[in-house]
Amino acid sequence: KKLIYLNIFMLFKKKNHLAEKIYQNIVKISRSKFFYLDYGLDDSFETRFDLIIFHAFMIFYFYKFKQIDKSLIAQNLFDFMFNDFENNLREMGFGDIAVNKKMKIFIRAFYGRLSQYSKGVDLAINQNDKTLIEKTIINNIFKSNRVDPKDLIMFVEYIMKNINNFTSKSETENLSCNFEFLKF
Repeated sequence: KKLIYLNIFMLFKKKNHLAEKIYQNIVKISRSKFFYLDYGLDDSFETRFDLIIFHAFMIFYFYKFKQIDKSLIAQNLFDFMFNDFENNLREMGFGDIAVNKKMKIFIRAFYGRLSQYSKGVDLAINQNDKTLIEKTIINNIFKSNRVDPKDLIMFVEYIMKNINNFTSKSETENLSCNFEFLKF
């Protein structure tokens, strides 16, 4: 009986470690200077949050596309990501009440963005209609600011290339490289 519990614990610990490595990839690419220098995005907490959600979405979309509903990796990634957001707020000096309020806002924003990105990508894949994904990127990444059409095309191509890359592979293949993102 102890051996069974030990095996379950080790499996959980391994999946949690994988989620941490995937999240580190997301943060690393979201902090890439080219987003801020080449595409003129504001280097702010809000923009970094949106870039993290943008990249995390691609991984969550993989799990939706592959219909892997009960993935510990996806749940651990979500948990790890939001624990990091909470820790960052605390490091910025927010107290318990403020952190709780902000976390509710973050979670609502997260699900809203995931829903919009998902609908936009589904339309792009199924009907070759990129209007909604473009609008979602403008609203979330560019904050409804005036956008150079070339930059918008690049972001749409980037999300579609990465989603196609992830969905063309198995979970094991993606986990072996921690869901490494294709570069621009």
